[in-house]
Amino acid sequence: MRVFVVWFRMLEDDELGRWPRQVFTDSRVEQRWDESKAAGKWFLENLRDMRPAHDVAGTFPQRVDAMWDTWMLFDRGAAWKESTPDGLLSWGYTIMKTRQQFQDDLEAVSAARR
Repeated sequence: MRVFVVWFRMLEDDELGRWPRQVFTDSRVEQRWDESKAAGKWFLENLRDMRPAHDVAGTFPQRVDAMWDTWMLFDRGAAWKESTPDGLLSWGYTIMKTRQQFQDDLEAVSAARR
């Protein structure tokens, strides 16, 4: 299975020294710290334009300074086209409320690739 997942996690008191890197231990996972929240701000403003492959359960992310507590599942072949990436399969907010959708979508992608 080859997919790309963007996972935004943010806490009120986030700081680099308290970042729990042990959450994702798979060697295929690349974790980044975004102090300025640049990625979260960009995705919050542009998510509507990415048009996921199917309807998404859950609510649109909060209207605050940056996207947080949100996951996005992209096809491995996703690429930046014009001003936004293509290949968005699904997304969910909040992570805990939509975790079953994430699991179901990940399993569907895996089954389709067999």
